Amino acid sequence: MSKPRNHHFVSQVHIKNFFNTTDRKIYVYDKILNNFYFKETTKTLFSEKDLNTKLDNGIKDFESLEKDLNDFFENDFRTHYLTIKNFIEKAVYSEEVNNALFYIAKYGAIGEIRNPREKQSIEDALFEVFSELSKNATQELKNEIQKSFSYKEESKYLNSIQYSKFADKILDSMGDLIFRIEIPREKDDCFLLPDFCAANSKQRINEYFNPDAKDIAYIGLPLSSKIYVHFYSSKIKNIKAKSGTILVDSNRVLELNKVNLEYCESKVACESNEYLNKFIKNVVQHSI
Repeated sequence: MSKPRNHHFVSQVHIKNFFNTTDRKIYVYDKILNNFYFKETTKTLFSEKDLNTKLDNGIKDFESLEKDLNDFFENDFRTHYLTIKNFIEKAVYSEEVNNALFYIAKYGAIGEIRNPREKQSIEDALFEVFSELSKNATQELKNEIQKSFSYKEESKYLNSIQYSKFADKILDSMGDLIFRIEIPREKDDCFLLPDFCAANSKQRINEYFNPDAKDIAYIGLPLSSKIYVHFYSSKIKNIKAKSGTILVDSNRVLELNKVNLEYCESKVACESNEYLNKFIKNVVQHSI
């Protein structure tokens, strides 16, 4: 039986929160091509062939990273999303809500490292370092370096990072989390889903020998068209944010969407065709 090789860098269970169940479509804007289009399925949106494939003793491993994603970030995503949605409606905080928020924070923590742009950036950085080493290296060392990159003949990315372990490390370094949930006040406002899943921001929140070392101190993601979740490390110096849920006006929704459009590699998705067109007309076309 063939193994699935279409790997998502934004999980389908997340994308489905932006799918218009009435129209049976999800609306997309590509800023590189300046093009609007829609898809009738989430299967081919924000995905790449063999994105999570790696070599294991010379054999292509299509499954281990995908299984890691399924087991720790996707299988219970819908359950935890509904728990957070219920918390917003009833405003009753519980251990169940805390666990749900922690689950989503871990999902957000891997948002950037699973993205093709970040994976390629890591590949380029490694290649540059070893290319410099090769310039003055012995032939034996050059052969070892060449052997180290032999995986590229079979796999596009090294994929040496296990997502679940990376997320555990990030959340551990962040310490206690402060969460902020934002809900659009206006019913026609929608959050856009960018092609990088979740934003991460680094600050110096822990002490290291290296004075330039920084950790992820903020994680933010649109959880659905109507829910945006921010997580802040309590270690951030002079932090004023407090955990809670607030209604936000159209300007705040616009601000978040603009940032995500600017930072995305090429695409954003939306539940509402009307909102997406209006947003792009106001933001993109007015800036030309």
